[in-house]
Amino acid sequence: MRVLIGVIAMTVAICGPAAAAEKMTGEELTALLGRGKELILGGPGKGYAGSLTLDANGSGKGQVKLDNGQVIPIEGVWAIKKDKFCRTWKGGRDAGKEICETWVKTGPKSVEVMVGKRDLGVNSWN
Repeated sequence: MRVLIGVIAMTVAICGPAAAAEKMTGEELTALLGRGKELILGGPGKGYAGSLTLDANGSGKGQVKLDNGQVIPIEGVWAIKKDKFCRTWKGGRDAGKEICETWVKTGPKSVEVMVGKRDLGVNSWN
């Protein structure tokens, strides 16, 4: 029994939290987004859903719809800076401010979006 518990604990230590908390590097972000990409924002159970088209020229446009029906447009510019996705949107609560996000891998085609310790939500792609 002790051996089994030890193996389980070692497996969790090796594969669990470290794998779940792997941040995308600048190289990975550039490879993913550098030629443009359609992102899926949020989804079931997240409180919002939408899409965002990122063009290779550094512009972005899309929208999200909150569960309460409110639609929020997204438009502005983006860039990869070191290991962060940085964006400046025209509207919303952070209008005109550059926000740099850390994208934490949650699967092969999804990330949790973080600004510092603040969880902004989920992005995914096909």
